[in-house]
Amino acid sequence: MKGRFTAARALIAVCAVAIFASLIQLQIVEGQDYRERSDRRTTKSITLEAPRGEIYDRYGRDIVTNRSGYSVQVTGSGSDDEENLNRLISNLCYVFGRWEQTKNADQAIFYDGEGFAFDLDAEAAPAEAADASATEDGQAAAELEAEWKKEHGFAASASANDIINELSEKYSLSAYGGEELAEIAAVRLDMEERDFSSYTPYVFGSDVSIGVVTAIKEQSAGFAGASVVVQPVRDYAAPGVASHILGRVGTISREEYDELKDEGYGINSRIGKQGLEKYLEKYLRGEDGLSAAQQTSGGGNIDSSVEKPAVNGRNVSLTLDIELQKTCEEALRDNIIKIADEAGSPEGGSDCDSGAIVVLDVNNCDVLAMASYPTYDVEKFSSEYSRLMENPARPLVNRALMGTYTPGSTFKPCVAFGALNEGVITVDETIEDTGKYTYYKDYQPGCWLYNQSGETHGSENVSEAIRDSCNIFFFETGRRLGIEKIDEYAKSFGFGRKTGIELESEESAGSVASPQNRESRGGTWFPGDVLQTAIGQSDTLATPLQLACYTAAIANGGALYRPHLVKSIRAGEDSAEIVTRPEEVSRVKMSPEYHKAVAEGMRMVVTSGTAREAFEGCKVPVAAKTGSAQISELYTNGVYIAYAPYDNPQIAVACVLEKAGGGSKAAPIVRAAIEQYFSGGGEDESEPPNRLKK
Repeated sequence: MKGRFTAARALIAVCAVAIFASLIQLQIVEGQDYRERSDRRTTKSITLEAPRGEIYDRYGRDIVTNRSGYSVQVTGSGSDDEENLNRLISNLCYVFGRWEQTKNADQAIFYDGEGFAFDLDAEAAPAEAADASATEDGQAAAELEAEWKKEHGFAASASANDIINELSEKYSLSAYGGEELAEIAAVRLDMEERDFSSYTPYVFGSDVSIGVVTAIKEQSAGFAGASVVVQPVRDYAAPGVASHILGRVGTISREEYDELKDEGYGINSRIGKQGLEKYLEKYLRGEDGLSAAQQTSGGGNIDSSVEKPAVNGRNVSLTLDIELQKTCEEALRDNIIKIADEAGSPEGGSDCDSGAIVVLDVNNCDVLAMASYPTYDVEKFSSEYSRLMENPARPLVNRALMGTYTPGSTFKPCVAFGALNEGVITVDETIEDTGKYTYYKDYQPGCWLYNQSGETHGSENVSEAIRDSCNIFFFETGRRLGIEKIDEYAKSFGFGRKTGIELESEESAGSVASPQNRESRGGTWFPGDVLQTAIGQSDTLATPLQLACYTAAIANGGALYRPHLVKSIRAGEDSAEIVTRPEEVSRVKMSPEYHKAVAEGMRMVVTSGTAREAFEGCKVPVAAKTGSAQISELYTNGVYIAYAPYDNPQIAVACVLEKAGGGSKAAPIVRAAIEQYFSGGGEDESEPPNRLKK
């Protein structure tokens, strides 16, 4: 018995020595190594997203600021195997669906009850496909599907079912089916493409509701590996206003990341996608900071400290008057709806559903307001993308910059200046309105008045012809001037080329009617086409912004300026502001005598001509020109240009209404803009002054 106790003691002693030696090895010899491994495992660097610079109007009033929001991230901790990760994603998809929140992952394939099918008309479509409705729906869908497969590395011949099966096997999703499978597969694919790992978190959703945050916090066991992070979120002082101008911010795409990663962008960075948010990205973006966070094995934070503070982006002041912008958007919307409701036929405007208006400072072409209808709310872009894409009126298109329209009779002042400068008419010469223009035997177009009532305008000089928009006068004037000179003056006024505004990448150039233009499109130019060009028909196309710049040049005596949306940018604490200066692009020859003749004609449009009723009682003296641009046998666009005050021009306005039935339909919108602009009276520097004070 005694021998057994001795053996037991010896065994215990040996074990104790071995344990002691192991402790020495672990704690003293290898302790530092294990401590470093432990530190690496439990301490993570978390990016602190820098707030973007704020955006103000020309008077310093808020347009876009920042607020604190919540994003949900998958961190890797607690979800380090396929089963746990898939379960976490499933739970997150459920809670996001319950609270109607948008996931960051684009979902291109959905379950329709019988199988899986592509649906790229939803938010999965790339942003540049916003104008896909310009093609046939079927062709556009096929092109988007092919592009998506190519972008994500799938065979061109693969069906939606093939792709889901492939993803299911790759990500161990055999336990899931139907729409749940499609959702998880979309997230897993996005996570892989965004380099998700234990060191690179994945942003599951941004700016989520407090309901989602509460659900994750209260049911933490079901969301191990997910964390809620506070992040700056864009906040709009007037939601839905100036959306086409401001653009939006979104998560960086893989292509953008590959291009910009050397400039400090991360795979989860948010970046300007469109509009000024994109154009001003290098100024608005700040410098992200870093926070060191210690975490439990389940992903919970123990402690955190800021290693490097975030630096805010630079603030920007725009040329916009936000109150004028609101007025323009409201007047545009209300009048388009009214025209469609009150018209009795398509010819009269019952199909009018869209348009645009631009207001400029005539002395530098600062954009005071630029509105397009229909529009959208930037904050709801993701949640409403499918509806926006399906809207036949294409609300994502900025018609002020991208829409090109026949200018109609608003082009006549351009022809008048050319004819006066080239000596083919004088300010006092009169031309008889004969009802029909009979210079050509095989083409004899009529004046609009003669076509409507059989009457004529009689004998008119250039001012009277502008007042009455007499086609016969401008048929003869245009024929004498010739297409080469008409084109020369049109280009001097900015037709047929981009204006150079900050959003030039989103701008159309339009076109100038010419034999070369027609022939380049496979058509034939006829002598009679000069007549149509002279009254603003034919192949001449202009954007509302181009029309506004043209009007400003008429008002200021011939200077065509590059339009601007940016007034100034804060360069830094120790640096002066970056200020936009007026930039003259070209100058149209315009003697005081010729300018007076055209200006008087445009003034008479309002006092006794085609816009008389629209401006009756207006306290601001206005000069204007209407245009009814026929685009088919059924439809006529309404075009309107104006400047005010007539005797001291300060602003120029151009408005286009699609399928409105005539130019006079746009007059109430232009009047609303002019009256709002001149309605100020405050002496505070933050408010617009009373511009009619002498």
